[in-house]
Amino acid sequence: MFFAIINLIRLILISIFFLPIIFINRSKGLYIFFHIAGPSFVKLGQVLSVREDLVGKRIANALAKFQDKVPPFKTSKVKFILKNEFAENFNKIFLEFDYQAIASASIAQVHKAKLFNHKEVAIKILRPNIAKTMNRDIITLSLLVKLVKLFSPFIAKSLKDISDLLQQTARYELDLLQEASNASKLRDDLKNLKGFYVPEVYWQYSSPKILVLEWINGIAFSDKNAIANSINIDKKLVAQNLVLSYFNQVYVNGFFHADMHPGNLFLMANGDIAVVDFGIMGKIDRKTRIAVAEVLIGFLHREYLQIAKIHIQAGFVPSDTNVEDLALSCRKIGEMIVGVDVKDISIAKLLTNLILMTREYKMETKPELLLLQKTLLLVEGVGVTLDPNLNIWDLARPWVKEWAKTNIGFDAKIRDSVIDVLDLAKKLIKEFENKIL
Repeated sequence: MFFAIINLIRLILISIFFLPIIFINRSKGLYIFFHIAGPSFVKLGQVLSVREDLVGKRIANALAKFQDKVPPFKTSKVKFILKNEFAENFNKIFLEFDYQAIASASIAQVHKAKLFNHKEVAIKILRPNIAKTMNRDIITLSLLVKLVKLFSPFIAKSLKDISDLLQQTARYELDLLQEASNASKLRDDLKNLKGFYVPEVYWQYSSPKILVLEWINGIAFSDKNAIANSINIDKKLVAQNLVLSYFNQVYVNGFFHADMHPGNLFLMANGDIAVVDFGIMGKIDRKTRIAVAEVLIGFLHREYLQIAKIHIQAGFVPSDTNVEDLALSCRKIGEMIVGVDVKDISIAKLLTNLILMTREYKMETKPELLLLQKTLLLVEGVGVTLDPNLNIWDLARPWVKEWAKTNIGFDAKIRDSVIDVLDLAKKLIKEFENKIL
């Protein structure tokens, strides 16, 4: 608690110093503040960049510029951590180990190594004392909430939401075995998908503080010049594979990589796309992803009343929302794209407008939909740089047609209804048994 109080005073002093910048340009001022405040706040800034429901669109866009790059920690600390994790087995496991970090972020840094079987691996290592730092910052934010609540309960509520978000981030990102699990599941989900590659996890060498993954040789999509000069690669096919990987992740599995920015995507020599960094993943339940798909299909057919009904049934807006009024709001969005060539319609921007519309009806935006929107924007952005004529709708149409047969069609809905009834029956039986016992 003592260190949290000292930290709170430090943050208040930093805020006062940057108050003129924050007053002139709030988004830029907060961006600078997060940078100076420390690693926990850099990570928090990244996470808040996809939660414009908490901070607003302008601030979210400013925080989206975070590259999460911080100076690496000392080699002596790297060796100390490795010694604690591997003990005397270190020299039996690694043939080579590069102590110079190839990437350094707020939570962890990455090193390249070679196993004794000559396989190259990426070693992700948690920063020393990062758990204590994040715990201190969580307590600091909690103290700040109590302080601000004396003056403004509304602002205190927003700060409480932000504090909870940092706590949730710490729970998932301070255990690298959780990230290993994310990578492993995504790899299993997409193992039969052509053109998209997820590196293998070396579970036997991983721990909560160490993650060992297959090394990816490739060109980062953030290196636009190198990507542009890759003349032996069919960029149109690569773009198609990226988009189809998104559809498979979201609509088939409901589990998707939610941070597919160009720095996390690599073009391999064989033309496959490899993805890294599995700290931020999105999960979307089956009913929600079907609802989103039905909404998008509804817009293409200008079925605004049906779109409104889906919004109410799926809980995207309050249940007492007037369906006719909502249909008119949907029409406002839909008619703007009528007559526009389908290939020129951004699915991500359409989803963005829908999210903004739900807020007009006093509905809290679902975080998973924000992640869905952000990921789609990233995928569209990378895809268009590869192929300026990329037609996502034409690419998706045959895929969605097949997917819809087993997920949206009449037979599928009957099947889902039967499953729901069976699940309810099991739940009631279990509750009845518990009462008897």
